[in-house]
Amino acid sequence: FGFSSACRGARPSLKRIAMSLKFVKGPMQAQSRLHALILFLLAKSLTLCRCSAIAGCSASSPEPCTSGSHEADAATMMQAGAGLLEVEALWPPAQLSNNATCETDGVDSAVFQHGLMMSDVHFMPIYSTHPLSESSAASESIERAVIYIHGLGANANSYFCDGVGIADEHNEAASTLTLTPWFGNQAVTAEEWNPQLPAGSESISWSSSSWLSGGDSHSSLPGTYSSFTVFDKLVKLLEGHKRNGKLPNLKHISIAGFSAGCQMASRWAFFSSAVVSTGVQVVVSDCSSYLYLNTLRPAPECVATRNTGPDHKCDSFGQPVGNELWYNNYKYGLYFRGPTNSYVDPFAINSRLTIAAIDAFPSKNVRFLFGTADVCMCGAADMQNDPDYCFPTGTDCTPNYFQYALNDVLCCDTYPASFVYNVADSRPGGMVQGSNRLQRGLNYVHYLQYFYAARGDPSYKATWGLFDGGHDSAACFSSPLFIEWVFGINDKPSSDVHKRGKPSRLPISDARVPNFRSWLAGEDPLIDADLDD
Repeated sequence: FGFSSACRGARPSLKRIAMSLKFVKGPMQAQSRLHALILFLLAKSLTLCRCSAIAGCSASSPEPCTSGSHEADAATMMQAGAGLLEVEALWPPAQLSNNATCETDGVDSAVFQHGLMMSDVHFMPIYSTHPLSESSAASESIERAVIYIHGLGANANSYFCDGVGIADEHNEAASTLTLTPWFGNQAVTAEEWNPQLPAGSESISWSSSSWLSGGDSHSSLPGTYSSFTVFDKLVKLLEGHKRNGKLPNLKHISIAGFSAGCQMASRWAFFSSAVVSTGVQVVVSDCSSYLYLNTLRPAPECVATRNTGPDHKCDSFGQPVGNELWYNNYKYGLYFRGPTNSYVDPFAINSRLTIAAIDAFPSKNVRFLFGTADVCMCGAADMQNDPDYCFPTGTDCTPNYFQYALNDVLCCDTYPASFVYNVADSRPGGMVQGSNRLQRGLNYVHYLQYFYAARGDPSYKATWGLFDGGHDSAACFSSPLFIEWVFGINDKPSSDVHKRGKPSRLPISDARVPNFRSWLAGEDPLIDADLDD
């Protein structure tokens, strides 16, 4: 605004406002705070001194403006700025704003907002049916803890309420501690989240989806934490509560990750020694990509660009053409080129740690569950998307680079988790693992068996199964196999399967686009999605 020397007294306060923008979380917050700042600065420029023009001040006349028009302009702009700040401060955070699932399940999620203290000033926001603090009362009824990990939308409240509803449906609510961490993109204060947390503390958050591969958090206060560190600490806390008598009858800890949560849990399970603990199991479902343990990938015949069905098998693996950076860099593989995060860095530096993790994986209880209708890929060329599942009515999913459509309905590869976004990983590193989530999952469990047999461990057999549904966390967590694995209940007939996520049958589409096979030859991709779930 070209302040003259007579107006320099305003600069310290304006600088403090500008500095506060460093700690804005999320693009919408940044936008509204920036708008408010501009209006506030403009108002200041009008009221600090008599202005010869809005762009500057008169050095000879530093006293406040007395012009009624200037005062009115300033008041109007300051009021507008305050309004923007009020919009920015709305509660709850956008990622937790949809409470429909909780209303359906009859759960008030706000009552269960607790925190895992990462330090004296940082906490991880967690929904939990039982307090997590050291001062919490003991509970002798709890026999299992089930930790649900949300997808890319970070709707932790919905995952938590689904989990509470599932335990209640099977008469296991009293014996089950249900938890869901929130890997959110917005920091909240203790006063906002749970006033019983230490005063002045702030939540850790993530500015991107890096949390699904162990990314480090950020905060306005010093200190960062890998999402993998959060899970290590949470598992150790629960095991500690068992030892100190707060949860004396806790026998099982299950980590259940779906979609982006599947990516996070499966990678954490590989690197973490906490999964070796007796009674800890990891159940992952419908990842968009997996962590491969060497340079081999499914052979071309295993990655057909169509729905190859739940009986798909892959027995042939080879090394793709070209530099392994395009398909084997972490998070797709164990080639560490470029920055990773504080948890994975030691493995990148010391190959012995990586080898030890490979050796330890067969002893870990990691299970895989795949949706039989999670077979769509809207962001890849030459994909024959299944008309039975990939064009559900009532959706409008983007991006849709190749304009796959059927009866004016665009392709949707993340339904019913999303009605508007396509986030299945269509980058080369993902496509070389398979053309859709079901195919990638089946390829991966067969790869693990192939890999360990080649290492001299033919006894390893991946534990995996299927549920009837699309990209649907509720259908996954309600499925008979999940209930059996997590709750030990096997009293439902095989025909009693949730079928949410399967749209009505549609006629075959004629939509076709060019070749994806060039990716297998190591050529440059046509597109590079920013997000994947």
